[in-house]
Amino acid sequence: MSGIFFRTLWRLIVGLMAIALAYITVFLIYPYLQDRMPFLIVLIIIYIWAAYIGIPLLVRMWRTVFKSSHLPIYTTTRDGWSSDPVNIAIVCKSKKQLINHMKSAGWNIADPVTTKTFLRTLYCIATRKSYPSAPFSKAYLFDRVYDIGFQIESGDRPSPSHRHHVRFWHLLADQPEDKHSHGVFWNGIMNLFTKKQQQIWIGAASYDSRPFAIRIQNLQITHQIDSKTNDERDFLINTLQQNNSISGIGTVKAGEPLQFKGQTFGLKLIADGSLKVVKLKKIF
Repeated sequence: MSGIFFRTLWRLIVGLMAIALAYITVFLIYPYLQDRMPFLIVLIIIYIWAAYIGIPLLVRMWRTVFKSSHLPIYTTTRDGWSSDPVNIAIVCKSKKQLINHMKSAGWNIADPVTTKTFLRTLYCIATRKSYPSAPFSKAYLFDRVYDIGFQIESGDRPSPSHRHHVRFWHLLADQPEDKHSHGVFWNGIMNLFTKKQQQIWIGAASYDSRPFAIRIQNLQITHQIDSKTNDERDFLINTLQQNNSISGIGTVKAGEPLQFKGQTFGLKLIADGSLKVVKLKKIF
């Protein structure tokens, strides 16, 4: 009973906070700026305030109590919204072996997100110049950001605007038994494919088809991915096969074939509900 009361109270608090932020925006911030700046500048400031401060604040307050409880078939944004489908798992001896196989197959490790790499990415997108190790936006699985990412630029003029990319999370042996991190689910199905002293890297492969799109949930600017994420998973596997890196491939049925709204306007992601389990050869 106390739990129901607390959740109801929290809904009320978040609702009141939303009303307060809307009031501050419309009746305080906007009139103050309108008298001092051009209209276009005012709109940009209001947009930044709403998309990058106000809405994220409300969502994170909500998620403090109401955790995302989705099935373990896609990654999430920091605020718990659905992102890229989880579609591949790599079984290998070590992280070094994973990196060596991926590099040998033509993939580049993504740089960490810093002010320098972020600005360089924007510059390369605007000028259509190559940046083979451009950083990724953050995506979450197991309640943490990805451990390593790889990419291959594509197109007539390769740049971060169009690229194959995959994020990997190391599946820890002592993954917390939290229903929101789904560690029990992953460890259970992976035990069917692994032996002792092997590592498992859970991945989400997708293709950046456009450099700019708008997130539905908070109106922030992000990239657009291609809806057919199964094709990107198969592309990744094909590069490893051509490199003679694979000793075996299995399939785990994580769910039924599905379509769900992506995180940007106009995007409907298509996934077959399966996870390809790829075992790497011990040649590195």
